[in-house]
Amino acid sequence: MAGLGRGRGRGKGYMSFSIEAVGIGKGENLPPSILQPTPLFPPMEHKPVPLVMGEEAEYMLALKQEFRGAMKILPFYVLPAVSKKDVERYSDKYQNSEPLDNTIEWNPDWKRLPKELRIRVKKPLKENTSLSVETPVDPKPSKKTRVDKEEIIHKLETLEKKEEEETDYIMSYFDNGEEFGGDSDDNMDEAIY
Repeated sequence: MAGLGRGRGRGKGYMSFSIEAVGIGKGENLPPSILQPTPLFPPMEHKPVPLVMGEEAEYMLALKQEFRGAMKILPFYVLPAVSKKDVERYSDKYQNSEPLDNTIEWNPDWKRLPKELRIRVKKPLKENTSLSVETPVDPKPSKKTRVDKEEIIHKLETLEKKEEEETDYIMSYFDNGEEFGGDSDDNMDEAIY
């Protein structure tokens, strides 16, 4: 059991490839290893272009910076996502966070947009609504509502009784074994396994 391989093949090496294919013959020494670290910055193949200075270059730089600033002010500029903290706190869920982008602050000219694109904001109903003078209030409920309530109660009681009968454990679960086995009355032509 000294060999590393399985089965026969004494004396074979444990490498899955041929050493000769790599370029090393039998008995040759391996090339010496390099003991120095690789250079920190390898030599550059392409040298950078020298920096152009002048009034025209400064004007283009200022124009570019102004354009970037104007683009960040516009409403469709999406802010980068805020990196999450290492631990998610329970209270973080319930704090009002700032909007991810500034589309909420955008107030377009609605006269120029079609009605389909307008945002409809539903106003919440007031809890303390007072009754208007025009609607009369009846202090006694009508007979029809009393009858309706009685009918509803009666229907509920009948449904409860029906449900109790249907969910009777012994009636629905108990099997005395009378229906077990193949009787000749079944008229079953198929095989029973």
